[in-house]
Amino acid sequence: MKRCALLLVALLACGAAYAQQGPGRYGNVRFSHLPPAPVSFTVTPAAYAAALACAGCNFLHPDPGMPVVLEVEGRSANHPYTLEVFHSGFSLVSPLHLEARHTVRLRGTSGILFTIPWLPITEVPRQLFTQSQVTGDVLVTVEYRLRVTGNEPAGTFTAGVTHRIRQNDSVATHDVRVVLPSFLTLRLVGQLAPGLSHTVSFDYSQATSAYLHAVSSGTPLAVTSSSFERIEISTNHPTGFTVTVIVSETPLRDRLRLLGAPAHGRRLSSSGPTNGFVTLFTAGDFGLVVDGGETPGLYTFTVTYEAGRNP
Repeated sequence: MKRCALLLVALLACGAAYAQQGPGRYGNVRFSHLPPAPVSFTVTPAAYAAALACAGCNFLHPDPGMPVVLEVEGRSANHPYTLEVFHSGFSLVSPLHLEARHTVRLRGTSGILFTIPWLPITEVPRQLFTQSQVTGDVLVTVEYRLRVTGNEPAGTFTAGVTHRIRQNDSVATHDVRVVLPSFLTLRLVGQLAPGLSHTVSFDYSQATSAYLHAVSSGTPLAVTSSSFERIEISTNHPTGFTVTVIVSETPLRDRLRLLGAPAHGRRLSSSGPTNGFVTLFTAGDFGLVVDGGETPGLYTFTVTYEAGRNP
């Protein structure tokens, strides 16, 4: 009886030793300081608009806070690990483009072994490095940024970002929280001067045949010069936008046309978000109605826009 009890204790001890060794025999990953605070992006409309307008640098960065630092330990050269990363929580209907950069150092030193450049973090696990690429236990500093496209909806979004040892599911997970505002951005493409005003000109002092054709056919004269190429707008507002066109007081203002209708006071609107920048119209969509009684020469109009979110 005593021998059976000793055998049972020995078997339980072996089982306990295996349970402790098994989950970590390929290596472990954990946070250097616990618990890690969520990585937060609290975005203002001005910051979002600036990032969206920056060609090649359309990124938002997180609020100041403690960096995310991982400790990654190997166990045995016979059981090499692979470290990977993925997120869960950002749904496909709310596409947020989270990216991360990983800096790898040997633990106890300040020298950098290597840096993994910025890469997208998605629901699909992505390999970062293997045990064969390092010479000991390492510290991994993780930096985050958000790439903006104009398709992001307003709201608060949270996802868990997981770093995992692929072979045994040793994991370290923390939250990333993104707060995006309702925004609306109107821009004049092709104009050097800032602001939401531009000019369109009609010069037919030397184009008699075109002028006479416009008089006889009723077709508006085409623009001969302008200070912009096109108007674009982007909004994530659920009920869309309204843009009002204002033409400065000048002779023939009531004859100026935009998309075939009187330009001054015209309103263009949507009933929902634009999902990125869309073109409202181009300089070529303006025209000038003439009846033959105009004094020949140059006619220039200054056009300004007021844009707002629909209630």
